[in-house]
Amino acid sequence: MQKITLKTTAYILIFLLVIVALFYFYKKQASQQANAYKCPESYTEDEAGTTEYKNTLVNWTTSFFEANPKATSSDWSMAKLKLLEDNKCVIALQRSKLSGKVSDLKKWELIDYEVQNAISNAIDTNHYVSELGFSFDYPNDMFVMSDPDGPRIVIVPNSYKTDKNPTMTAVVISAMLNDPLMTPLEWLKGPNSGADMSKEYSKLNIDGQEAISLEKGAWVVVNTPDNKRQLSVATLSSVNPNQSLIAEMGIIINSLLFTK
Repeated sequence: MQKITLKTTAYILIFLLVIVALFYFYKKQASQQANAYKCPESYTEDEAGTTEYKNTLVNWTTSFFEANPKATSSDWSMAKLKLLEDNKCVIALQRSKLSGKVSDLKKWELIDYEVQNAISNAIDTNHYVSELGFSFDYPNDMFVMSDPDGPRIVIVPNSYKTDKNPTMTAVVISAMLNDPLMTPLEWLKGPNSGADMSKEYSKLNIDGQEAISLEKGAWVVVNTPDNKRQLSVATLSSVNPNQSLIAEMGIIINSLLFTK
């Protein structure tokens, strides 16, 4: 009996040693993978660097959806933000919140928009066409309401339909007549916008139209191509909107198209 006990004990010890070895092996692999991650700003902005970043992002996205098959594009956006935070990607984090200096989008930011558009179009958006000359995609956990009192569209979470005491959160698109004619920047600097232009802002390109983004991405202003209307897209509430609402507004902004 003693020999059997010793033999069994030896097997148990060997088994435990194998488990410990495997644990440290995979922990080391995970650590190496984390250390190997390059922040978006580390890639060169030429064709080679852009291709390398796109391939890296696509591979990461594939792994993310394999691990999270029911995830939405908002979930993807939040996970990517956490990836930047975990790896201390200072420049990418600043620009993801649109709080950097005025500048055009970087090559890797254009790829981010391209990938997020592809995700949202594939899995979790509806399409809305306005009679005012523009269209956009919006998350399928939201619905669209037209404002009878003005040229305004409100995109609201579906929970608002059933919640008896809702806290109103939404993305609001106002399509006011651009009279007198002004660029988005001229209007924002004018007396009627209410914008604090002492804060930093960023330039965006929306379907060929130059747009201005401020309030850390919670407010975007763009003219229609014929300059007839000026679209103001903003979150409600505008003060400290949560990241989920910012991500949902990003889907709308990234897919915004004009009738030409």
